[in-house]
Amino acid sequence: MAASQPQRSSARSSTRSALLPLDLRHGNANQLAALLEEVFEESPLDAQQRVQLLGGALVMEALRPYWGADRSPHDAHDALRRADAELALVIEAIAPMLLGRVEAQEAGLAAIEAVEALLSRD
Repeated sequence: MAASQPQRSSARSSTRSALLPLDLRHGNANQLAALLEEVFEESPLDAQQRVQLLGGALVMEALRPYWGADRSPHDAHDALRRADAELALVIEAIAPMLLGRVEAQEAGLAAIEAVEALLSRD
């Protein structure tokens, strides 16, 4: 086990080193995707959490140009639909699923806390 720690630390350092000089304005999408993959592999997130994070980022990035102080989320989505109907359909499909997953996780944690509270009454 001790032998894997230096490797992991070395891998983490190489990923950080690769991210630092990356010019995101002129970077290569494949290079950025490979670096993100490395970051996710080194992170404590499991596959479901990664999907949740990336899905949320996709929704926010799609709506970001349209969602400002003067627009509600609904207005921003309508503006996205006018600008890119196909992307709006994708957002309409995944946003409820992402929200449902978060709500299910929260409900599960609340249920566990309730059971723990009942068990600790002894």
